[in-house]
Amino acid sequence: MLKFFLKLIPVLFPLALTAQIMPPYSVYLIGDAGEDTTPGKALLMLKEELLSHPNSAVIFLGDNIYPSGLKDNDKKSAAHLESQLQILNKYKGSVYFIPGNHDWQAQGPKGLKRLSNEEKYVETYLKDKTISKNKNNSTFLPHDGLPGPETVLLKEKLRLIIIDTQWFLHYYKKNKIQSKKHTNELFYSHLDSLLNLAKQNGEQVIIATHHPMFTNGHHSSSKQPLRFLINKTPLQIFGLMGLNRLLSQDIQQPRYKKMRNRMLKSFNQYDNIICASGHDHNLQCFKEGANRYIVSGAGSKLNQFQKKKKFDSIFQDDTKTGFVKIQYAPDGKHITIVYRVGEKEKLIEGF
Repeated sequence: MLKFFLKLIPVLFPLALTAQIMPPYSVYLIGDAGEDTTPGKALLMLKEELLSHPNSAVIFLGDNIYPSGLKDNDKKSAAHLESQLQILNKYKGSVYFIPGNHDWQAQGPKGLKRLSNEEKYVETYLKDKTISKNKNNSTFLPHDGLPGPETVLLKEKLRLIIIDTQWFLHYYKKNKIQSKKHTNELFYSHLDSLLNLAKQNGEQVIIATHHPMFTNGHHSSSKQPLRFLINKTPLQIFGLMGLNRLLSQDIQQPRYKKMRNRMLKSFNQYDNIICASGHDHNLQCFKEGANRYIVSGAGSKLNQFQKKKKFDSIFQDDTKTGFVKIQYAPDGKHITIVYRVGEKEKLIEGF
């Protein structure tokens, strides 16, 4: 019997040692980082983190180019995108960019074309100029102006699901399969299947969207009198001229509300989800049921919270640019840390 255990030592000891020294896996979340044409303070702070923690992934949560997406052969709009891409040149982890409304030409009629420009630019840059882990695979998702959901396994038992929420809010041309109704049905059927698969496999899920499910920021404002006037009175003419399109970005707008309610219907069936978004230019954390919701839209801009809070938050800050990190231990347990320029790291207790 003693000889048997002695034979096992060379096998078991390396496994135990590996478990002890295996670094945590981190997922960095930063949105709305496309304001500057050179890396700002939040991006430089993120660069330092990424280079120090290569066992990780970084997700850019949309609005990667202000103010209106990537124009054809336009160096100025490309510079907004390159301010983010440049910090990734020596990063060894995985990189994902997702679209926001400004990448769709700020909800404009040329949105689909500018989104296509950005997808090609991002994937070409990362392939040619970086050493990122997934540079030869998909780095800009969802593809081709479709809503997704797209999915990748970041590591064992950790699934990323990416959704283009602007697709549901866009008034102008967008790619679709057969019909808008068919694409909607296909999307939610696929989403439900992915969430069910993840639950059956014992996976934790990060859902990346641009538009948040919960926020107390600028886009939580109801703007109800204005919305009523441009929909129910002769002032409809202003809605037809584009005001409806601008209001589509607020959580109380009918299209947004419909999308949000349907997605929460799917999310609420599970207890293994963190949904990360940008859109509002601040940092927020929410708990709803068994799931968690993060707004990390302070990559390059800030806007203040509404005086009247719509949702109860675990954490919120509208004074500093920054980003959020979710850190997963080898046993699957995670912690959430907020990084703000000029401040110490903030661990969000119990989140």
